[in-house]
Amino acid sequence: MKRLFTFVFISALAGCVQEPLTEYRPVVDPAKSSPAKFERDLAACRNVGLSAEAAYKQRQEKEMAQKMMAGILLGAIAGAAVGDSSTAAAGAAYGAGAGAAATDTELAQGGPRRIIDRCMADRGHTVLNDIGRG
Repeated sequence: MKRLFTFVFISALAGCVQEPLTEYRPVVDPAKSSPAKFERDLAACRNVGLSAEAAYKQRQEKEMAQKMMAGILLGAIAGAAVGDSSTAAAGAAYGAGAGAAATDTELAQGGPRRIIDRCMADRGHTVLNDIGRG
């Protein structure tokens, strides 16, 4: 049970690890935009992406806390129904991990990067990479 909780928790963390948004650079066709315009537009689009990222993080923290609390309660109830207090504690720990892993937000899906890519495309740059993948 403890190994399963550790696996779920590490899997949830691994899905969230990405390069900082301040280092994200979409791949564009250099023949269709000047380097100076690209850098100017990238700076402006990053600011839009950073604002979205801050909102996504706030929403993700709230959602994760709610799901972890629900997981703790359900896991403890299920564990108590099956066995003693140690089983209830193990159920609560598993439920917390499952709640954290179930949190699905735009951060995990590269939302701010997709915003930067769309912003760059709207400013006339031809984005060549898969949207949000750089």
